[in-house]
Amino acid sequence: MLVSAVVDPSAFDVKYFNELYTIQTVDFLKGIQKNGLLIVDSENRLRDALVKQVVSLPIKPQQRLRFLIQELLLKKKSKRVVGCLVSLNDPSSANLLDLAYHLKTDTKADALVVADESLETLKSDQRFNEGTVPLSEYRDSDFEAERQRYENQIGSIDMLPKSEVEELIIRSIRFTKWLRFYDPYIGIGNRTSAFRQGIEYILSLWHKHGFFASQRGIGSVDIFTRRDLAGRTTVRDQRQNIIQKLTTPLSKNLPWPINFSVKKDPNRIFHARYLETQHAIIRVESGLDLFNRNGEFRRNFFTLNMAESSHLKECRNLPNVIR
Repeated sequence: MLVSAVVDPSAFDVKYFNELYTIQTVDFLKGIQKNGLLIVDSENRLRDALVKQVVSLPIKPQQRLRFLIQELLLKKKSKRVVGCLVSLNDPSSANLLDLAYHLKTDTKADALVVADESLETLKSDQRFNEGTVPLSEYRDSDFEAERQRYENQIGSIDMLPKSEVEELIIRSIRFTKWLRFYDPYIGIGNRTSAFRQGIEYILSLWHKHGFFASQRGIGSVDIFTRRDLAGRTTVRDQRQNIIQKLTTPLSKNLPWPINFSVKKDPNRIFHARYLETQHAIIRVESGLDLFNRNGEFRRNFFTLNMAESSHLKECRNLPNVIR
């Protein structure tokens, strides 16, 4: 699952870069690439300053960092960067450390990554807290330990405290503006209300904890399934079942449009189940019907699986039976 960080651009100042500092910086950027989000201001002052700092570095550290920065900050539609408004009266005139500090506070990001001098400034202003991470000590930080824990496969959700399952889901969906659910077995027509319960649980967490989800006019939900290949239901029955037991109840309780698509899938490529956001692809091993009849979680595993983006696009592009 995902972790989030705001970076004070002075952490990339040339005066800090020796071999060890370069290694710490590379580790941080690679970690963000794997399962992190870099939070920047919506005016891109922090983004532009970070790029400028990297370009000004000597050749050796620049070569190691420039590709990572290009992938994270300059790649079109980067999945690892989120632009957010900051609650300053005039963010365009604030110094970059103040801007980064307020952005971290506003978004409740996991970490504010800073230079050593910025760390001392924050301590003198009594703004230092446990989420402040000096880049010079990144490898030994709690933030990196937490990132590694969320990167590695986590046990089945039925063996975890409910609060921890909730945290896993919130981390996956907090900064997205849309959600996509993929489960081919919704289309069979059995236990539709169980699928609704699982999807509604995730949507309710997004509604409560999503950074953008509560903003007016933001948010869309798509549910993809496939035609029941066994022919147990007619197209009309399938449509009515999904409307009555899935999309209508969801739409009544939540503010976003709920779209569903039933796909023709003669080659059976649509099999695994997923939750997709702007920034993450989570394989949901046992399906979106997350709960047993007693209300407890079923045996199920959530795994971050970014490599399957093209497969999900292929599933979305299957021809529609119902839309």
